[in-house]
Amino acid sequence: MKKLLTVIALLSISLFGYGQLKHNSKKPIDPATQPLAENLKGTVITGTIDFSHTYPATKRKIQVFVPKKYDGETPACLVVGLDGNLFGAITVIDNLIQTGEMPVTIGIFLDPGVSYHHDGTVARYNRSNEFDRTDRAFATFLEQEVIPFVEQMSTPDGREIKISRDPNDRAITGASSSGIAAFTVAWERPDLFSRVYSSVGTFVAMRGGNEYPAIIRKSEPKPIRIYLQDGANDTWNHIFGDWWEYNQLMESALNYAGYEVMNRWDKGTHSIKYGTLAYPDAMRWLWRGWPQRVESGSTMNEMITSVVDPESQWEELEMLEGTSHGYAPASSSALMAETRPPKELRNTLYTTLPLPDGSAYATTKDGIIWYYSAENKKWRQMYTVENGGPELAIYPDHRLLVTSEKNSDWLISYIIRPDGELYAGQRFYWLHNTSNHSQHQTGSMAFDTDGNLYVATYMGVQICDQNGRVRGILSLPSGPVEQLWFVDDILMVKSGGRIYSRKLLTTAHQSNQPPVEVKSQGQG
Repeated sequence: MKKLLTVIALLSISLFGYGQLKHNSKKPIDPATQPLAENLKGTVITGTIDFSHTYPATKRKIQVFVPKKYDGETPACLVVGLDGNLFGAITVIDNLIQTGEMPVTIGIFLDPGVSYHHDGTVARYNRSNEFDRTDRAFATFLEQEVIPFVEQMSTPDGREIKISRDPNDRAITGASSSGIAAFTVAWERPDLFSRVYSSVGTFVAMRGGNEYPAIIRKSEPKPIRIYLQDGANDTWNHIFGDWWEYNQLMESALNYAGYEVMNRWDKGTHSIKYGTLAYPDAMRWLWRGWPQRVESGSTMNEMITSVVDPESQWEELEMLEGTSHGYAPASSSALMAETRPPKELRNTLYTTLPLPDGSAYATTKDGIIWYYSAENKKWRQMYTVENGGPELAIYPDHRLLVTSEKNSDWLISYIIRPDGELYAGQRFYWLHNTSNHSQHQTGSMAFDTDGNLYVATYMGVQICDQNGRVRGILSLPSGPVEQLWFVDDILMVKSGGRIYSRKLLTTAHQSNQPPVEVKSQGQG
């Protein structure tokens, strides 16, 4: 009987405690949530986007808000609201423009896409595919399809829609899956958006969002200002994880990396109720100080601070057609002319690493590793590796060789014998998110004199320590880094068909330079 009473008492406490967790406190009414007088209200234009190259066969509703103060001549700032007019956004924006707490801003409120069969029934709901992905597809959709679609519109009184191209003039917002989408758009394309509001964001293991905290910590900070809202009673899912936990991890990572980040934590659930309460203050905070620019912060990541010159930014170099002007990596043609390679190597050579004594390592396009011995003037095939990649890099002491692997996040490390023979090859360097992007596998690689490896990838230049772990990521708004090489302490990259340079605090080691001893970073 005593045991039964104890169980009843514990159950009562549990039920009572659950009631106390409910977020039920009364909130003052924010004046920005109250409709303006009719003569002050902006205009809302509704429409449908029923064709897309990015998301074929999708249809979606769109609402475009145009404030009363927009003159039709001066390009306006922009707020993109995903999942439509969440948070009572149109009313709030209308008020904040009227009070001067936001600049003159056009709002685009976009529903997720849906595909239909010929009989009108739903074929696919596209929301998760559009919003939970952590690539730049949705940003491309906004840039190339949605915004141009809106700019073809005009208001009933004849004002044409003109939107600023400056990312400092643009914000993007969402909740749950559209909350992570808002962040992803700005993260992938900070040249498009600088301001983000994410309510109960789905930064969990649906389509890679759970990796964001780690990637943010490793990446050079970007010019983005972020407002996060979530509640302690947000969703917990056996498959995907804990929304509340991951939102806190996001805030911690953004803080570590030096971002302007604000959070509003409460005891709410997975609902837009509390995101709606936070929305007016979030917009005030995101737009505070405008037109002062949102700037990148200073990270606490020691790998980045040790290799990146704080005074140096990426600089695009002018390229004249038909010439490299020294802005391209060394050609292998000289080596081919001097060494008379065997027939099976001719016309298939991809990467060559000439050594100080005249020897060389080389790979073919299909990843076969060859070695040319200057001593006996002969080529010999070293390895035929299944899924072997064509990229090569040699450690500064010339005692390790690294090669890429196709369709993989791994790079293979070999130990070099005194006679040039390779042995003990194993997957050693692990990269972030390269195998998920078939349009761009691992690109070229190079070591600095500290033994850190720089790798061209979809995400940017990933910097690995001596033990094979990515500790820093340098990215460009132009997109994936296809190639990289060093000229002394200048890192050169090819990205989006353009050439960029950046001064580093470290110096490259070229394969044809004498080997140098490298200070060990230890077991780590």
